[in-house]
Amino acid sequence: MTTVNEAEQIFIKGCKDHLFHRETGLDELIRMQAYETIYRSGIYWPEFNQARGLDALIEWNNPEYIFRAGKFWTCFDSIKGLDALILMKSARYIYYSGLEWKQFDFHKGMDALIHLQNSEFLFYAGVYWKTFDTEKGAKALIHLKNLQFIYKAGTMWDQFDYENGWRELASSVREGCKWRGQAFENQKWKRALHQIWQNICQNQLQRK
Repeated sequence: MTTVNEAEQIFIKGCKDHLFHRETGLDELIRMQAYETIYRSGIYWPEFNQARGLDALIEWNNPEYIFRAGKFWTCFDSIKGLDALILMKSARYIYYSGLEWKQFDFHKGMDALIHLQNSEFLFYAGVYWKTFDTEKGAKALIHLKNLQFIYKAGTMWDQFDYENGWRELASSVREGCKWRGQAFENQKWKRALHQIWQNICQNQLQRK
């Protein structure tokens, strides 16, 4: 409790006391391992060493506060922050960072989601990230064989590999039944399936 109170006092001084030496204050917060206070100090102190602050948050190994710092700190190192999230294998906060950070390497973030084999956040990235390689994303999502998100990607992504997506839904007789049924009721899937079957019929006619 004493450490918490001391950290809060340092935080308040850093906010209000113009004579307070904030670099020394940050030293003390790091020594106390007061990482949540370090994060808040990065927002509210008029002067703050954000490079050292980020190093402390990375040492804390808490992806949520790295994400928050990237959203609210003014001079956040997004390259170093993303690298840390990737090392922490935090698909959730890699995805959130792609939504909220002012600077974000979408190519590296997408590769990380694929490497982490996280169908859910790969799907959401395809829906909400401003930059997303749908061809590469569809290939990865279908490879992961998560039928729910294969179906959902077909309903919400700007572009999708419906032919291979449907092939994956059809290959699982029992589990895929639900998602095949929903695909028949979804306008985007229905249009895509109609085109797929039309192409099949044309190919068969050409062979004759």
